[in-house]
Amino acid sequence: MVKKLISILVVGALASSASIAMAGTAPQTGVNGSFHDITYLGATIGSYKQDDYQRVCIFCHTPHNAQANTGGVPAPLWNHTISTVNLTPYTWAAPANLPISFNADPLVGPSRLCMSCHDGVTAVDSHGPDAGVGTAQGNNNGTTPLTSPGRYIDNLSVTHPVGFLYQDALNARGSNEIRDPSNYFLSSVASGAAAASNNTKTEVGFTQGTAKKISDTLYGGYLTCASCHDVHNTNNAVNAASISNPSFTPNYFVWAPETNSALCLSCHVK
Repeated sequence: MVKKLISILVVGALASSASIAMAGTAPQTGVNGSFHDITYLGATIGSYKQDDYQRVCIFCHTPHNAQANTGGVPAPLWNHTISTVNLTPYTWAAPANLPISFNADPLVGPSRLCMSCHDGVTAVDSHGPDAGVGTAQGNNNGTTPLTSPGRYIDNLSVTHPVGFLYQDALNARGSNEIRDPSNYFLSSVASGAAAASNNTKTEVGFTQGTAKKISDTLYGGYLTCASCHDVHNTNNAVNAASISNPSFTPNYFVWAPETNSALCLSCHVK
């Protein structure tokens, strides 16, 4: 069954319902109980079909009878329908970016696996021979966190580009604009007024966030969805609480915090 996907990366819509923030939703607490746990979502939030045995990994992985690695998609013991959508690719606006090469398939590597849930078409709760029975939930004006608009991707031209060679970007823009991929992701240590003393060009005021280097998150040199996101919620950044709602600590499954844009500044020298 196909349905309009609601992205599992629930953000601001949860701010009004602190009671939903349970174990697993916080950064670095693992996939169980997180918003990548379809059984948990089916039991607590959405209309997704729970796994008969309350398994978590089964929606993506299986130890037996997994899908073959076809089409160059790195599918480790993959148990979910692989997205076949062909989306409008990103187009460089700045002339200086034109030498930066995109793969023939911009969803190269793990990106197509991510899109197996985030393409707005493939049923999130499908796994193995089960096509999924979750009813289609509207993309817009939803009444639950999972129906927030924009939580799926159906147009790559309006997202951060993926599927390009990071080294091409470094060559085209230079080290004064793009950081060396051997650098670690950053973690901001200042906020608010104190952030004024930070220097994003020299990284003064920032510290190493996780043990991940940028190069560790590239797929054959290509930047993919997994270059920013830790889908298993194990080593990702611990974000600060929302200023507007201190009881809400967002978890975007990212390698560096959103605070002071440490995630962006891990790669971009601005």
